[in-house]
Parts: sequence; C-alpha cells; structure tokens
Amino acid sequence: MIPTTNLAECIPQRLVFFLGKGGVGRTTLATSFAQACAQQGQKTLVVQWALQDAVSQLFAKPNAGHDSERISENLWAMNFSTDEAIREYFIDHLKLKLIYNLVIENRHVQRLIHAAPGVQELFFLGRLFWLVCLSEEIRGTRFDRVIVDAQATGHGVSLFTVAPTIAQFGMTGPLASECERVAQMIANPALVATVLVTLPEELPVEETLEFMPRLSRDLGRPANALFINRSITPFIEKNPRAMDQDHVFKIWQHGLKSREALRALGVLHRDLCKRQYFETFLRTQMQKQALNIPTISVPDIGLSDPEAAAPAVLQGVTDWLLKANESVLDNDHFSHPLPTHHHLVISEDQR
Repeated sequence: MIPTTNLAECIPQRLVFFLGKGGVGRTTLATSFAQACAQQGQKTLVVQWALQDAVSQLFAKPNAGHDSERISENLWAMNFSTDEAIREYFIDHLKLKLIYNLVIENRHVQRLIHAAPGVQELFFLGRLFWLVCLSEEIRGTRFDRVIVDAQATGHGVSLFTVAPTIAQFGMTGPLASECERVAQMIANPALVATVLVTLPEELPVEETLEFMPRLSRDLGRPANALFINRSITPFIEKNPRAMDQDHVFKIWQHGLKSREALRALGVLHRDLCKRQYFETFLRTQMQKQALNIPTISVPDIGLSDPEAAAPAVLQGVTDWLLKANESVLDNDHFSHPLPTHHHLVISEDQR
C-alpha cells in the first residue's frame, strides 16, 4: 500500500544531514527534501561542501559561494569554503585580524590546515552551528531548516566524530569551546537528524549495511530514515504482475517490431529485477540485524517520464516527499510499470 504521509514532515529537525555513497542521488534527495520544506513555507538552506555547486544548477542559477544565495522561493543554497570559514573565525569571531594576516595566511600554515585530519570538518561543523544557533542573534537571519548535502559516506561519517573526539582531550581556549558546543549540537536529537540515501544496487546496499551500525555507534543513535532512491517498489504496488516476464513481453510484443527492441526490453526488465532483488535483500538484512530505521522507497521518476530533465526529476521527487501517493506515479507514457514477487531469484551471472 503506497503511503499518503507527508514525508517532509516526518523529519522535523532544523539541521538534517543527508549521507550516502557517491552517485546514489544524495544531492537530488537532499535538494528535493529542502524544496519540499520550502514549498511548505519554511525558509530553507541547502549546504554543500563540494568542488562545484550542484544545487544551484538545478534551478538554473549561478553557483553559490560561502554565503547563502537565494535560488527559489523560500530556498537558499551555499557551498562551504574552508578558507572563508577560517577567515571568519579569526577575524569576525576572535577579532584577531593581525594574527590571521601574519600567521594563518602563511602558505606553510595553509598547507598544514588543509592536510591536518579533522580541521576542515571542524570548521564546517562550526559554520553549521553558526547558521543554526547564532546567525539570528548576530545578523538577524534565521533559517527554519538547514539541509546538509554531506560528502560521500566515508567523509560524511567523520563529521560526527571529530568534534566529540577533540572535546575529550580536555583542552582549553576558543577552539576547545568551539568543539564542545559543536559536540553538544550534534548530540541533540531534537535539533539534528541524519538521513541515509542508497540505491537498490549491490555495492551501495553493501556499504549502507556496513555504515548504519557505524553511524549508530558514532552518533549515539540510529539514522532517522533511509531513502532507497530510484526504487521500483511504488510502481509494483500499482501493478503486482509487472515482474512477470511473460506478462510484460505479451504487452509489448506487438508494439516492438524489431528483435533489437525486444532485446532492449529484456535488458531493462533484467535491470529492474536486479533493483528489486537488492532492495528486498537490503530490507531483509536490516530485519536480521535489527536495524530499525524507517525505510522509504523513492520512485524512479525516470521510469514514468524517461525524457524528464534534472529539474523535472527534482520536482517529481519533491512531490513524492510532500504527497507520497499514487498521483505522483501517474503517467500515460508509462502505463505498464515493470518489476516483483518476493520469491524472485537472481542468478550470479545476473548480479
């Protein structure tokens, strides 16, 4: 049964981290979630830490920098810069402009800052703390939601360990205070939420199963949700026979005249079978390992509209998060969705 819940309201925290392996659609899901919040009237900021701003491009806007840029109604984007964050910390926060100019801007010190493990992550978290807890008091600006498109899984998880680890060293001074307050922010489940994003494919599923216990251990609580991107489950719920290969080919055999077209249909059907197999495998393993995390199948919008451009896909996912019902899946060009029954078996060569 397809849910009718507004999924954007199921994660009410102000600061939401989207985590996942590179290439699973983490940016799309984070931006869609942010857009869903914005369309509900919440002033929302999407924060990235990337070589190039990918979010603004989805809205045909110029690349955002370290300061937030408006990209749509109630929606802003920013791309974190370590150098800018350090400059702000020493000049604006500590009022140590002379030391910054003489010491921090020294190229050897700059090299050390960028090479030392944990330094950039700490300043990134410090920037998030400022956005969530200080910006309203200091600058009179407040975001109802701050959505973080975190780095790929390996780097993303380190965000939750660096500040508490440094805080345990018992150091004193401004940097120690920064670590302490950032650690307290992360530890607050009413303020901070984490969302995992994966694909129903072998490597992303394996990495997700390895990552979930680690996140629970390092953060002290499980993720708030797991989004399975490009899922075909919502389509199957509309048409349970869609995974029956004979049924599918019978529907299409008169419309597909060439052998190449039928072969392409077979390849597509097998690919969708694999997706459903790995989604079923993921859910089964989570049950076996008692990983009780709310899991949402996000439909592959491209199946209902293969020619949809990135902004259209973004809006389709946004609509799903807001409505989560069958109307999002309706499309005259996709009258026969494809894929499964739980007894489906995928052979080794198909995997």
